[in-house]
Amino acid sequence: MYQLISTTAYEPDPHTGPWIEPYRMIGFPDEWREEFLGLYRRRWRRREQPVGLPVRKLNELLRATAPGLIATGRGAGGSAEVPWFYASQDMPAKLVGPLLASWVMTLPPLDDTDAERATDHRAALDRALALIDEHSPQWRHESVDLTAARLTDGGTAQPDRRLYHLLPEQIGARLAARPLRLGGVDLSFRLVTREQGVELVSWPPRQYTRGKRIWHYSALVTVTVQTVPFASRFRVHVDYGIRRWASGSQVWLPPGRGATVLLDTPLPWPGDHGPRQRLTANKLAFNRRLGMPAWRRHSLVELLPELDVLRAYPKPAELIADPADWLEGRDGVAAGVVHSTAMGKHGVGTGLMPLERSLVDQWVEEGLAPVFRRAAGLERAHRKPTPVLLPSTPAKDAQVRDERAQQRFRARRGAVHSALDGRPLLVDVLWQTEETRDELVAALREWLGLPAGSGPVDDGQEWQVGDLNVVLRARPLGSLGAGLELDDGPGRSRSQVLSAAIRERAARTADFLGSGIDPVGLALVETLGPERFPTSDSDPKSALRHGCAAARRVSQFIVVPEDSEAAVALRARSALADGMRQLGAVVPPDQRLDEELADDLQYLALWQVRRQADGPTRRASRHLVALRIRPRDPVHPVRGWDDTIKAWVPYADFLISLTADSAEVDPARSGRSAPTTDERRDEVERRIRSLLFQVRDRPTLLLANSGNLRETWPGLNNGQLEKDMLAFHGQSPVRVALHGADLRIVLLRDTNNRGETPQWYAPAATEKEPPGFSAGLWAPRDADPDHRVFLSTVGKPPTAGTVRRDLRKLVPDQKWPNGPAATAWNPQALELTVLGCLSPVALAAAERTDTAADRPAVVAAAAHQLRFHDEYHPLARPLPLHLAKLAEEYVLPLAPLPAAERTTEQTPE
Repeated sequence: MYQLISTTAYEPDPHTGPWIEPYRMIGFPDEWREEFLGLYRRRWRRREQPVGLPVRKLNELLRATAPGLIATGRGAGGSAEVPWFYASQDMPAKLVGPLLASWVMTLPPLDDTDAERATDHRAALDRALALIDEHSPQWRHESVDLTAARLTDGGTAQPDRRLYHLLPEQIGARLAARPLRLGGVDLSFRLVTREQGVELVSWPPRQYTRGKRIWHYSALVTVTVQTVPFASRFRVHVDYGIRRWASGSQVWLPPGRGATVLLDTPLPWPGDHGPRQRLTANKLAFNRRLGMPAWRRHSLVELLPELDVLRAYPKPAELIADPADWLEGRDGVAAGVVHSTAMGKHGVGTGLMPLERSLVDQWVEEGLAPVFRRAAGLERAHRKPTPVLLPSTPAKDAQVRDERAQQRFRARRGAVHSALDGRPLLVDVLWQTEETRDELVAALREWLGLPAGSGPVDDGQEWQVGDLNVVLRARPLGSLGAGLELDDGPGRSRSQVLSAAIRERAARTADFLGSGIDPVGLALVETLGPERFPTSDSDPKSALRHGCAAARRVSQFIVVPEDSEAAVALRARSALADGMRQLGAVVPPDQRLDEELADDLQYLALWQVRRQADGPTRRASRHLVALRIRPRDPVHPVRGWDDTIKAWVPYADFLISLTADSAEVDPARSGRSAPTTDERRDEVERRIRSLLFQVRDRPTLLLANSGNLRETWPGLNNGQLEKDMLAFHGQSPVRVALHGADLRIVLLRDTNNRGETPQWYAPAATEKEPPGFSAGLWAPRDADPDHRVFLSTVGKPPTAGTVRRDLRKLVPDQKWPNGPAATAWNPQALELTVLGCLSPVALAAAERTDTAADRPAVVAAAAHQLRFHDEYHPLARPLPLHLAKLAEEYVLPLAPLPAAERTTEQTPE
């Protein structure tokens, strides 16, 4: 067992001093902004006017073509005082002018058929182009401390705001200046600017040949700037992985999905032949109006041909038809289509194993020295990594195996009995293939230890085992599983067309299942794979879920055998387990803590559901999910808060109510205008305060994901955190104890696509052993007793296979010639911050002497052990938060019905 882990996180070295870099800066002139914005607003006749300029494409153009440019600033389009870009040298106006002019020409309407308006647009464009020469921005020189930070009231280091984009670019350039040498091969890197930080992509791509197929891939290094609660120095997180490129035959673009294209181009200026440093990101997707693939807005590749008329640049149709050809380049221009799992299989697996990750990390550590040093290694903060679990290793003795099986059956039956309050377990199997039907029935029998049934399955079966009654119905799904019929009637929006189709299919599904007055039950539904439907909108799963909910059934889907590579039996067991979870038949195992927390401790999890307009029902929606688990409750231990009736309801009923609310057709409710950001924040914070009041009657551990909630609860931002204090907007922080005398709060963070938690590996004790993985709760060595921030890691799941820790993929060695094909397991660490507990300071402030003080490590261990359960592989987050997040599957908002249809639907017969 490893006793130490290293994170791929770095912090300013206090022994080195500040990192000062001189820059040349310019701002975006006010004269440009007003004229350019007026030109851009001409596109928005009869629509809400834009508040800012689309400077993203311009910034990408500058980064790709302007020599000496290091980074572009954020917010420059709104103020001339904010640096627009940072450079190592003054760029001549003769270079900047053509770049700016090319961008300005994209601002006005391009296809206005009205001759008078077109003439007016042209005159406005001429005025804007003239301003480029009349008001050239002025360069100024400034030195920037790339380690500058301030401490908040809570003791958290907050870096200078511009460092979030400037420092990753500077670090990326520093790393890319020296190759990475692995196995005698040098890998060179190019920079790709992201919304958060910067990527380094090895270029040109590596090739992996197997059989007659050549696959392309690159090393990927991502650099972001992060903060850690209560840490006196900010962090730079560096993540490692594989960037796979679409190779070989024509690229398949999933309906409604696009693709990212990274472009490698020379500088378009005569005489500039310096080393290329960047790849530029572009987006393409299938354009329904054109009936072919097209570049999306903000794609730089649309502007480059105007600056460089001597070279040919890729067209979307060419890239889709032969992506490998453009990877190798044409006349100095190369492009790579980034592979996504939706495009199908790729011959190169994802991820890097610990040895290779550590080797790349050593290269980074050398490149960042001496100004940045590796963050301190972490040691175990709690000696027991898991709760009390049922034995899972196979037993050789038949009697022992039988005893363990009976123990598991009793636990499962008891969980179902508690979740249903003794009512029958109703299971509907809606099947399309007999193979899946039989495996689902077998999975149900295996799960609960039921004897074999008598008679045909489709005649229905019933079992009575102890106090549990199980009723099974199996019926063909029939036409309910066909694609939705979308009627594009006049005056209907896309979301209204889809919502009408969903309502029609949902009504048929509910009639098929029953009256909707039965006790809550489970529907296991076999569907076709999503690629079987012409568009994602015609996939009937959302309609089937709505229909099942109307019939008081939670629903779990499983695809037909020919649309999945995994074994049917394995998928059937997984579907059955997920279905039981939706019934609420899952409670945390007993925990193993050094010090007992209260026996009646309850868990409260909060999750903010954010459905976007491009979601499964083409309707945006927000919903705060609150979940409560009381492991000791004999009936309905898992409940959700129904804000309509203001009560805690059983989990299955809660899920069904979410879908029912999503189908709301009352014009007085569905026709309300969308709330503003401030209104949404105030409503969420009001509900959170109310929920805390609801649970203050007993000891409570509140679990919340900072990245998920801080948009509507800004007090969860790292810069606002203070130990044992809780902050709401517009109010001074107050003691946590004021919201509950025995309230503990643990905040979680994951990578959430922004690299907020670092990657990690466990260093080997000797040089002969490779680094590896280790499950546990971790804290810095020599941390003080009141240390509040921990890392939670879990072990290797069975699905990760037997890939060796020392496997190399970037430069395979002779022992592993097919190493690139392996899928490596990249375990994600969870950051657990004990924001509030019964610390000595908190108890003293509350003048309490009736209880012993908490150790923050024990509170964090309680959250960590909630990631383990008898029925599941280690979870990505603690069980209460896992269940709260999965509730978003039932938030499927529908557009309100048109007035005529609404009247018809609401008129009683």
